[in-house]
Amino acid sequence: MRTGTAKKALFRSAFLFLALLPAAAFGDAAETVRVEYVLDGDSLVLDDGREVRLIGINAPEFGRDGAPHQPLAVEARAELARLAHGARVTLELDRELRDRYGRLLAHVRLADGTSIQETMLRRGLAWAIVIPPNLARLKERLAAENEARARQRGVWGRPDYAPVAAEKLTRADTGFRLVRGEIARVGHGRKMIFLDLAPRMALKVPRADWEKYFPGRPEDMVGRRVVARGWVTAHRDRLYLRVQHPSVLTLIE
Repeated sequence: MRTGTAKKALFRSAFLFLALLPAAAFGDAAETVRVEYVLDGDSLVLDDGREVRLIGINAPEFGRDGAPHQPLAVEARAELARLAHGARVTLELDRELRDRYGRLLAHVRLADGTSIQETMLRRGLAWAIVIPPNLARLKERLAAENEARARQRGVWGRPDYAPVAAEKLTRADTGFRLVRGEIARVGHGRKMIFLDLAPRMALKVPRADWEKYFPGRPEDMVGRRVVARGWVTAHRDRLYLRVQHPSVLTLIE
């Protein structure tokens, strides 16, 4: 994807099946709170001690245990702090209220109604992520990201974040990635569908999510070249990237 032709093809392509995205509504719960401080580019702490993970975005990470920070991690945190530190904001909850770490999941708005998530995406300081069932304002987030991508802002202008060929991934490449490849084979488990991008790397789609959100059969994807985004994990001698919604797949023309 570092070549000009492939890169142009990626940036020309729209999110797969975008027209089918549901117009999910916010839940009734909304709360006005004050932000005590910002942890990184996608999470913050309220003055009552609750930690909030911003729904629908993922910012570059700070290094742990002596590892270097990812490019633009400092800039992303600084921008979120500029927007939210000490501010009164409105939390709008979606269908799933907490993540596996116990953090509150919320859409966050400034006093003037500005979406913090959409602002971070528009400035290229985060990627849009989609984890059902929290799908409210998904179209707006994707539109904000598309603006940054078209203008090569932030992460979209960094070669560090260009999609990596699936066959080049190793166990050292776990974590959030954009991965490209051609779907060569489909495998079926009881609860998972596997779309193989390389001999030892596959997209892993929960069967329930495929049946709910994806049109067509998994086999219809064979031969399609895609870029997938998400967290790469290792299990035994294989790598997997979990995909739960078609909007995290981009077709390469």
